Amino acid sequence: MKNDFGIKNQVLKTALEGYDMMGTDIFTPGAQELIYGRNMMLALKDYTDQSAIICGNLKGALIPGFRTHKIIEIDGKKILITSIIDKKLERKAIHGLKVEDPLSSLNQLLKIPHDLAIAVLHFSDKRARHFLRTASGIDIAILGTQRGVLRKNEVINNCMIIKNNNHGKTIGYLDWDFATAKATDNKLLSINKETYSADKKIVELVDQHEAWLRQHYIKIENSKSEKTDPAVATETPYVGNTKCVSCHSEITTSWKKTRHASAYATLQKKCKDFCPDCLPCHSTGSEEHGKKGFSSPSKTPHLFNVQCEECHGPARDHIKNPEGPYKNTINAGICINCHTTNTDPEFSFPEDRKLIAH
Repeated sequence: MKNDFGIKNQVLKTALEGYDMMGTDIFTPGAQELIYGRNMMLALKDYTDQSAIICGNLKGALIPGFRTHKIIEIDGKKILITSIIDKKLERKAIHGLKVEDPLSSLNQLLKIPHDLAIAVLHFSDKRARHFLRTASGIDIAILGTQRGVLRKNEVINNCMIIKNNNHGKTIGYLDWDFATAKATDNKLLSINKETYSADKKIVELVDQHEAWLRQHYIKIENSKSEKTDPAVATETPYVGNTKCVSCHSEITTSWKKTRHASAYATLQKKCKDFCPDCLPCHSTGSEEHGKKGFSSPSKTPHLFNVQCEECHGPARDHIKNPEGPYKNTINAGICINCHTTNTDPEFSFPEDRKLIAH
């Protein structure tokens, strides 16, 4: 699934069409586009009529229509914008794309007359900071790879660092004073339904993408099922809630009132009920979490939703010996597999545990 070019291509197509609708001027290909190679890079120009596609150190100008940089002129001030890919990522490029040395490529670009230099750095955060300690001449660096945000100003070698990879939950806003060569205002604005109403055209675009993605995953699931002998049962120590209810009816009734009980239904409403990125946190005992429970919608449908065994552990042996020891110690470590800082930033184990108490 990780090397599924079809999915990555569709994601990229949807993203660039959306960026065009929003009036985005620049798109900077990063690690994913490099990894999937020339075909994906060539596809970029087919998906955008507006955005300039910029990378400062793709080797040998391999991709027609790409630029190394863009100059935007505002009130007589020239703003140089580029992006640089870490050469370390080159080894992950399964289709053989190459990148030039990041530092020498950047230095060549900085010779172009400008009043402000902005660079998007497709590095790990640690390597980006190391790069900035050796580079000079960048005024603003945007960290473009790892998830997270920077809520406090950070400066390295006279370069201001910005980071806003937060699943679209915030948008960065920066005012720059050319006289002092410093930011006068730098903040993150929260994006939510209450503050900003959804754009109907963007919603339609996303809905079309989700419908395509669901059908793609169903095809993959059906293909796997065809290759599996139906006579061979899926072995799992997870039994499902229908086995629990006979002895724990009151607890099961209490569980049915929680959001955990409708976790799979929320995926169905969003056309994500076959999405491998979402299923692990909307099922029980997912193999993606190193457990031996849910594996796929066709093989283990009895483990849809976040059931008892997700927290208490597999119950097969408990059913065989009800008097024996059973149940995991419930702690925050069990919850944070899914309730991460990205998916649930307001999660509080002491408070949220009360919502599922029984």
